[in-house]
Amino acid sequence: MQQHLNPTLSSTSACQILIVEDEYIIANDLELILHVAGYPVLGVADSVAEALTLIAQHRPDMVLLDIYLKGKETGIDLAKQLEDMGIPFIYISANDNKSVLEQVKATQPSGYIVKPFREKDILTTLEISRYRHAHSVEMRLREEKALQIGLTDALSASESWEQKLLNAARLLQPNVPFDFLTIQYEKNGVNQSYNFYQIGFDEYKTLTLNDLQPMTGYSADQLLAMQSGMRFREPVCYNKEVFDDFCQTHRYGQVLAKSFRLQSGLVMPLRMSGNDSFVILFLSRKTDVYRASHLTLLERLEQPIVLMLERVLAFEEVARLSEQLQREKNYLQEEVKTSANFEEIIGRSQSLLRVFEQVNQVAYTDTTVLILGESGTGKELITRAIHNLSPRKSKILVKINCAALPATLIESELFGHEKGAFTGAFEKRIGKFELAQEGTIFLDEIGELPLELQAKLLRVLQEKEIERIGGKTPIKTDVRIIAATNRNLEKEVAEGRFRMDLYFRLATFPITLPALRERAGDIPLLAHFFAQKSARKMGKPFRGINPQVLAELVNYAWPGNIRELENVMEQAVILNDGQTPLELGRPLVSNLFLFSRPTLPPENDSRDSSQSTSSPPKDLNDIKQIQQQTERDYILAVLKRTNGRIRGSNGAAELLNLKPTTLEYRMDKLGIRKTLSVEPKASHTDPD
Repeated sequence: MQQHLNPTLSSTSACQILIVEDEYIIANDLELILHVAGYPVLGVADSVAEALTLIAQHRPDMVLLDIYLKGKETGIDLAKQLEDMGIPFIYISANDNKSVLEQVKATQPSGYIVKPFREKDILTTLEISRYRHAHSVEMRLREEKALQIGLTDALSASESWEQKLLNAARLLQPNVPFDFLTIQYEKNGVNQSYNFYQIGFDEYKTLTLNDLQPMTGYSADQLLAMQSGMRFREPVCYNKEVFDDFCQTHRYGQVLAKSFRLQSGLVMPLRMSGNDSFVILFLSRKTDVYRASHLTLLERLEQPIVLMLERVLAFEEVARLSEQLQREKNYLQEEVKTSANFEEIIGRSQSLLRVFEQVNQVAYTDTTVLILGESGTGKELITRAIHNLSPRKSKILVKINCAALPATLIESELFGHEKGAFTGAFEKRIGKFELAQEGTIFLDEIGELPLELQAKLLRVLQEKEIERIGGKTPIKTDVRIIAATNRNLEKEVAEGRFRMDLYFRLATFPITLPALRERAGDIPLLAHFFAQKSARKMGKPFRGINPQVLAELVNYAWPGNIRELENVMEQAVILNDGQTPLELGRPLVSNLFLFSRPTLPPENDSRDSSQSTSSPPKDLNDIKQIQQQTERDYILAVLKRTNGRIRGSNGAAELLNLKPTTLEYRMDKLGIRKTLSVEPKASHTDPD
């Protein structure tokens, strides 16, 4: 606009005028008056079409414009186009119809001359209009500069994005009016939506997609899908019938138009660097609001707005990465303080080599891994090996023990929470999934996870997104999940304590770690390793391990597995004088693993007298066999009392306080056949 308007015009010869008038006599009088006054006339047109042809050939500095012309189009129709082109115009008309005058006023003319006119009226109005127009251009440029500064300040303020954009919308309202403003921002495939609905003078209601759900009848996910499908390459105005075409093409616009009675729109896509997109959609209840001048203004503002947005987004990304690094640093500092991490994987048994092979196969993928094994077999160590061999090794490995936290805190620990989400939530908290972004999360003791959280974890695995407690929008995640448990998850599923769908999601690639008793050949290697490690830690010399002790270590069942062996060797080093080979500090048999059979119900006690209290078990297999035999005998005794009846009142399931399906599952595992053994009733004979 600036290149076409020169506010410093002073001589009449510099101002070229176009006359648009369909009455020959009036047009001739105007041309004569202007010629005598020294104003060059570019031509005379009696219709809008002819006027546009002359304007295309010679751009005038001013247009004298009648309202009613030849053809269907009026001077008001031409005035709207002149306004868009930045050409000032003066109406010359005898019309005093109120509705027509309202339309005239809306086009913002530089002047209005009433017919019949005098020469003085023409020249005076012309000079005043030229002066006003020149200074209005200058004023408009100043206002535009002030708007640019205001938008820069609004977008760079240290406030939430929602508040930043609302402040920017308030600044744009006088220049590009709207009743509903929607802003879409997409970065790295994540779509953010901000909607502002004007409910009063300078009063706006911020609407999320969840807020729009009851108003539109569509879910937030459906609205997001509609919105994501809107793609715009250039700025466009949609007025009158064209707005109907817009609604037919863009479902989201159609839903908004129907819900808020909107009838026109203006789309302004901002050309961001990379694959980011930022789209502003202005919507109005009026049918003919948006002009080319609005687009021109927004196009001039586009570059400074984009530069500011990219700078703010860059600063936010730096702040986010800095915060992420600080959280990782704090987490890793806490990890260093723990002593539960092994330094190396020790052993060369066939069972361990099979585990190594599985680790190598799965490490380079993003597949979810489920590590199974008894407590103390090194599940965390294998997790670290998978992470360190994966493409995510440069990112953080976050671990969380699902059994170590109360059920009320696990959700916040995993997914985080917003400030004020619940009592005691005094500030926003980032959960472990966000902390592990682009890295790996290790969910230890996954079998302890409450059922309600199992459903949320399943959503993370399926949708690759989380939602903080109290949050309104889902957060995309890129995290590799490794889970571990010492429980029999298949049994947990059968007994209703673990979701079957989650189990199959987690068990995509199961790895079972052998118990220490199953790799007895590795025990001497591990014993030496842990003994040397403890000796270095305590500053003591290491003189080896007594051969008799090594034999005892190899023959022990190790119910506590590697963790128990490490503790035994540490105790031996503490008690050693540093001059002789290590001796054990305590016997390797613990009363903790001695079991006796439970007492059967008092009625019809059928304990076999030959089943005396057994001797202490030799290994963990003995312990398991004793447990299974005890459970089998106990269930059989109860079934005998109930005459083989499992279900119903006083059935075996009720006496054992178990679900019938659970009891049937255990019977099947223990080899108890589902047969009834009905005892014959005693016969009654009549006495002689």
